[in-house]
Amino acid sequence: MQYKFCPKCGGEFEEFFEHGYSRLRCKNCGFIFYDKSYPAVSALIVEGDKILLSRRGIEPFKGKWDVVGGFLEKGEHPETGLHREVKEETGVEVDVIKFFGFYMDTYREQSTLNIFYLVKIVNGEPKPNDDVAELKWFHKNELPKDIAFKNNQEALDDWLKSNERI
Repeated sequence: MQYKFCPKCGGEFEEFFEHGYSRLRCKNCGFIFYDKSYPAVSALIVEGDKILLSRRGIEPFKGKWDVVGGFLEKGEHPETGLHREVKEETGVEVDVIKFFGFYMDTYREQSTLNIFYLVKIVNGEPKPNDDVAELKWFHKNELPKDIAFKNNQEALDDWLKSNERI
């Protein structure tokens, strides 16, 4: 997305370079707009050699398989956001087993920083909620090919290589 006007004074932006990165600066008040990656959390919900994936009910990638998760709210701790997103999308409560990794990607035109955790279900039966059309357990040897988002595929590939099982 290309921003044209300053959110502080409405002045026009000009592009300049700082530390090797393109930035936007207001010609009127000097405000510098730092366009950055948006943080998101994802749960690798694992049970033995199976992982729970969700079929997306909305665009982008409607109908493709996704890891359960979503964007953090302003000021929200990643683990708090993880519990909220898992509850919203599946109705279950989870325990975080461990931090799994960071993965970069894009959502529409926005850069994302995706924080993955390895988790296990501790309460409830998974049922699709919110923007999820379907939930399904997949054996590690039978993961679907139609995965939404590059970061999900990378994390699933790393999970398969890691032999992390709960």
